[in-house]
Amino acid sequence: MATSVHEARWIASDLQESGGMDSVTSDWLSERESEVQAASIRIYKSDGDLFNKAQTAGLSASLAVPPDGIFITNALGGVESTEVVEQGGATVLRAAADFRDAEGIVAGLVVVDTILPRSVVRRRAEIEQSYRQYKQLSLMRRPLVNNYILTLVLVSLVVVFGGTWLGFAIARSITGPIQRLAAGTQRVAEGHLDASIEMESGTDEIATLVGSFNQMTANLRGTHSALAERRRALETILGNITGGVVSIDRQARIETVNEAARVMLGIGEEAVGMPFREWFASPRFGAVREILSELDKRSQKGEWDKLPPQRLSIEHDGGAVQVIATGVVLKSEEDESIGALLFFEDVTEILKAQRMEAWREVARRIAHEIKNPLTPIQLSAQRLRKRYGAELNSSVFDECTRTIIDEVGVLKNLVSEFSNFARMPAGPHLPTDLGQLLEDSLVLFREGHRRVQFHLWVEENLPSLDLDRDGIRRVITNIVDNAVAALPLAAAPVGEAPVAPESFAEGNVWLSARLDVAQEEVRIEIADDGMGMTQEVKARLFEPYFSTKAQGTGLGLAIVQTVLADHRAYIRVRDNQPCGSRFVIEMPVRSAAGSPVVES
Repeated sequence: MATSVHEARWIASDLQESGGMDSVTSDWLSERESEVQAASIRIYKSDGDLFNKAQTAGLSASLAVPPDGIFITNALGGVESTEVVEQGGATVLRAAADFRDAEGIVAGLVVVDTILPRSVVRRRAEIEQSYRQYKQLSLMRRPLVNNYILTLVLVSLVVVFGGTWLGFAIARSITGPIQRLAAGTQRVAEGHLDASIEMESGTDEIATLVGSFNQMTANLRGTHSALAERRRALETILGNITGGVVSIDRQARIETVNEAARVMLGIGEEAVGMPFREWFASPRFGAVREILSELDKRSQKGEWDKLPPQRLSIEHDGGAVQVIATGVVLKSEEDESIGALLFFEDVTEILKAQRMEAWREVARRIAHEIKNPLTPIQLSAQRLRKRYGAELNSSVFDECTRTIIDEVGVLKNLVSEFSNFARMPAGPHLPTDLGQLLEDSLVLFREGHRRVQFHLWVEENLPSLDLDRDGIRRVITNIVDNAVAALPLAAAPVGEAPVAPESFAEGNVWLSARLDVAQEEVRIEIADDGMGMTQEVKARLFEPYFSTKAQGTGLGLAIVQTVLADHRAYIRVRDNQPCGSRFVIEMPVRSAAGSPVVES
């Protein structure tokens, strides 16, 4: 295209130098057409009319199409015009250049048409296509750049987030098991030996560590279970032996106390874990403290022999308990003291039985020695009274003989009591309605002590018991008689409604009987709101010939204990609240065949 413009300018310049359009001839144009190898050259006047033209010989009419008026007008207007025209199946490149006269006024116009070769046309089309694409791309350059930047940013973010997620995933695969391992370790430290960590199959170090932890917890569970089983077995043994056992650890704290020791010493579960010097600080444990002090001295000297048994008297709410106590220092394999062990054997009942047996022997001999001369003395006094009473008619004789006879009767009654205490023959044990037996025992007391209010409460559906009826009636009568004797009778209210033994008022005696299914026993309670008893009296209450009554023989409660022992029953005395005393009889419930009765 630049060549066509150059040719048009050259012809216009040559035309302007040669004198304008007056020098234009057909030969001149033909020469110029040959020189520039144009398809056609047209000369237009300043008014746009065609002045002259020259074209290649044989040029088809379809290729000799003149330019339109707009093209001519624009060119004459001083605008350098070019255009590409598709004509007759060919591409024509058209360029125009004006020429001027001597005054510089546009005198005419030169239009040169050049037929472009097909290769040039194709090249031109490619260039135009490339140019259009370039222009289009130039317009889209910023959006494309922004799009590429955005794509790069998105891809970068995806890579970053993907890498971060992958890093976290890898980190979790490492830290997750470690965190679970730390949590499992904490649970084990808190005592939860069932802690286990789930781990996917693997052979890396984490999997090995987790597997080792699970194996460790399994071993700990097995060891703990074995220790717990051994501890339960030991506690069962300690709980079922009759001797009291108290263990002290190396920090001088009470570690274990079995049931027998709690009963003997009058201590509860709260003693476990307490410093023994603090717990046994009470004056009643003075002998126990001495034993512990001796054990402490022996441990410091490295002496591990057991202390010789010694007899102690320990007082608590249930009364004084006579025990045989001993102790030993516990040592480790390295001969270091790791605590102490105290043993207590309750010999209260043994001592009572020994005293009872001794008194029975004394009673038997006294009864034997006194009973023989009493009958002759009584018969002699009666014969003297019968033979000489009418003759002498003396008040002194009559009084003396009557006194002899009465005192012999008293002595016979005393001897009878001694004999009963010495022998205590057991009657037959027959099925008995305990509630009716209690009711029958109270009949004479209600008639004889009208100022006393007697209350009887018997649980419904109480099972029938195999009892020595006369013996149990004697037991109830003796205890109720003692309760009445302890009452301030002048203050005893009359007409009060019967209540349960848990609520008390002055001038009352309460009897109750209830079934304890768990202990398989019937508990009989006889309570009063009288003067009560001191600890010294309660400690000796069941000893023979001990009595707080001026005229008492001291055999009543001893006989009561003997009768209950024949029934395998126990009797205890407690303080009543707010005043008075309460006797508790625990009688085992057995059927005729000897099996426990579970009837409620």
